[in-house]
Amino acid sequence: MTQALVLSDVSRRFGPVPVLSHLSVEIPLRGITFVVGKSGSGKSVLCRLGVGLLKPDAGTVTLLGERVDTLPERRLAALRAQVPYLVQGPALLDWLTLADNVALPDARAKTDGRAQEAMERVGLTAFATRFPPEVGPGIRKRAAIARALVLAPRALLLDEPTTGLDREAAGQVNETLALLRAQGLAAIVVSHDFAALELLADRVVEVAKGQIGYQGPKSGFSGALS
Repeated sequence: MTQALVLSDVSRRFGPVPVLSHLSVEIPLRGITFVVGKSGSGKSVLCRLGVGLLKPDAGTVTLLGERVDTLPERRLAALRAQVPYLVQGPALLDWLTLADNVALPDARAKTDGRAQEAMERVGLTAFATRFPPEVGPGIRKRAAIARALVLAPRALLLDEPTTGLDREAAGQVNETLALLRAQGLAAIVVSHDFAALELLADRVVEVAKGQIGYQGPKSGFSGALS
């Protein structure tokens, strides 16, 4: 099975407004790839197309060797479990402990130890019995990442994981992503955070005016993020 997200000659518009135009890119699911570009460039749309949350108007989208744009919803759900999409907010339930939130994808995860293991992977064991309103935003975001890890994913897809966080909270999230990369988990990160890119990125994909402005190693990227 191909370990990549591939968009081939993809176009997508919203009403009369074109967002992506004949865009082609291959993002290998290894290390950390940052998807960057100015606001409105289409970088988040690219990622939503990648997991079937949007359909292209033209072109093909392939994830892990499967044609995402042609899959039925049941199969898409299974594919999204392999590459979970984490939105900007942590989307935790305030009336559940962090451990219970982490176990939400599978009720058995708490009894079989997977929730605890996921929390250990992101350094949250000490917060297991706390409730989301009792902890800071960096902890909540890390709990959302742990919740995705319960699914034993091949990669994570994160949309602006540090947006709206203060420096300390953003640092906690970036440290978590660095730890997961060291553990061998791949990630695609949509971001405006240049400090995070410098710290974490192995590859960069730049979306500019609905097309790919750059794709390659971080060392070759010289563009601006906003």
